[in-house]
Amino acid sequence: MKLVIDANIAFSLLKKDSFTRELAKNNSLNLYSHVFILEELSKHSEELLKKLNLSLDKLERIKEILSRLVNLREKFSPQQLNMAKRLISDSDDAPYLALAIKLNIPIWSNDPHLKEQSVIKVFKTEELKDFLDSPIE
Repeated sequence: MKLVIDANIAFSLLKKDSFTRELAKNNSLNLYSHVFILEELSKHSEELLKKLNLSLDKLERIKEILSRLVNLREKFSPQQLNMAKRLISDSDDAPYLALAIKLNIPIWSNDPHLKEQSVIKVFKTEELKDFLDSPIE
């Protein structure tokens, strides 16, 4: 299954024993995000260093690993970004929505702002788990 992820899901993927990481690994998810996610990781690096008990060098290595786990090469158009900005109230989430619009795939996020729109399906982690666990009809 292809999904666009936001920074919070990416942060959870970095935690060694997280439910999010297990869910992604056990379901062979194809994850996409915008390169903007690396900027968000840098912006929140102090918080991540504390939460994950890491050194700055280790965080840089993790960003490199994340770049391999998540497809960051896809781009969206200015029109798609403008559309995304009009659809949600938090412009920080617009790049994720714009990418999902471009790729026409759902978003995996626990951020309520992304659920303000009805153009793209948004799964919270628990909803994604339930969806993946449901039998195919």
